[in-house]
Amino acid sequence: MANKTVDADVYVSYAERQILATIVITISFLGVTGNLLVIAAVILTKKLHHTTNMFVLNLSITDLLTNIFIPFGAVAVLSEVEFPLPMILCSLTAFIFYACFGCSINNLMCIAINRYVMIIHKRATYQRLFSPKRTVVAILLTWLIPMCFLIIPVATGFIKLGFEPEYSSCSWVKAESQPGFHLILFAAFCPLQLATIFFCYIRIFYHISSHAKKVRHLDRAPSISEITSNVPEPPANRKNKLQAEVTKNLFTVVCTFFLCVAPYSFSLILPKTEQFIPIAGVILTGNSCVNPLIYAAKHPHFRTVFRCIITMKCTEIPERSSFKCFC
Repeated sequence: MANKTVDADVYVSYAERQILATIVITISFLGVTGNLLVIAAVILTKKLHHTTNMFVLNLSITDLLTNIFIPFGAVAVLSEVEFPLPMILCSLTAFIFYACFGCSINNLMCIAINRYVMIIHKRATYQRLFSPKRTVVAILLTWLIPMCFLIIPVATGFIKLGFEPEYSSCSWVKAESQPGFHLILFAAFCPLQLATIFFCYIRIFYHISSHAKKVRHLDRAPSISEITSNVPEPPANRKNKLQAEVTKNLFTVVCTFFLCVAPYSFSLILPKTEQFIPIAGVILTGNSCVNPLIYAAKHPHFRTVFRCIITMKCTEIPERSSFKCFC
């Protein structure tokens, strides 16, 4: 999945191809399983039926699609001369991968904006900006924009998607594509989204930090009667803490995404990094399976629902929806 000129085989040996293909197959299995859990969790509990999780659900769908098709990428890695399966599968794998990558970063941007408006602005503003209709439109745009950046170049002959023999990958075919396509994708998928994401989270954490300082300033030492009365924490405080925790977890998803993307991006730009591109491509692919692990480890609601689904105890799902459960 690259557009550099190489002078030698980027793979050290066929054993390296086998190792990378095995990792890709493992990523695919974990990704399909994990993202199906996320999708089921959002569907099965009303507690997760809110706007932010509609974008999380959309993000899981993009990751699920990626993981369904990346085994064909493993077949490509093992193919030294030509793709052994029908070429349409390799072309479709490349299309799905790039479209889902663009959709993922657009989803992360929408999640960042959603958290920013929810935490910093008034509830009425949030409800107006993220009404059901506008949320649906935003989700459709997360798909429409990257699809246009792929369909138009393919339809006009600017690029050809298929098997790229130099890297044994399902991507754009260098010999039959215009140079610099990766720069166009980067310009379409990254600068605006990156700037928006980090602006939103910086403002959110500044707001949370400022609020915490004000609260500490107003705090006083509790009396003995207050300590012994065991007065529960006000619901508003618990809700604010939960929103802050959820925001931190979603920011962890963002950071993980860019940690997976960075090696591949640098390998495309920096000179003499051709042999690192296959490894960087596998790291990039790995992002499609890590989000469910983050939700399971850090998100209290997802963790509870995951446990109920895995143990086949769907009746114990909190605030279970009317959707019929398979367990």
